[in-house]
Amino acid sequence: MARIIIVDDDKDMCQLISEILREESYEVNISYNGEDALSKIKENSYDLVILDYKLIGISGLVVLEKARQVRPFTKVIMISAYGNDYTKAKARELGAFDFIDKPFDIEILTQKVKDILIKKTTEENLKTR
Repeated sequence: MARIIIVDDDKDMCQLISEILREESYEVNISYNGEDALSKIKENSYDLVILDYKLIGISGLVVLEKARQVRPFTKVIMISAYGNDYTKAKARELGAFDFIDKPFDIEILTQKVKDILIKKTTEENLKTR
């Protein structure tokens, strides 16, 4: 079962995404700020991080950069209502797999999650051969 952490200071957003992904049989953890998220990412191995750009405290870009240093193979989808071209380019430069603008269609997010996890599993299987 794939492990996902959702990082967003909007508790309702976290709960919504979490419920939908749990219905898809994913193991989901939630973090409401960057510091807590980094602590959880250091302690646990996640297959995917869904990360808001604008967080209270440290920004999502800082979390992305530090998370990729600790867990370089973990995939990251950034989400934000404040994404501009610079932010999206910087997120990709730091290793984000995708950047989705809020508000988004939850079905699109769910499909991206499935696609990323399938690709990650395929990559891992090829490496072990």
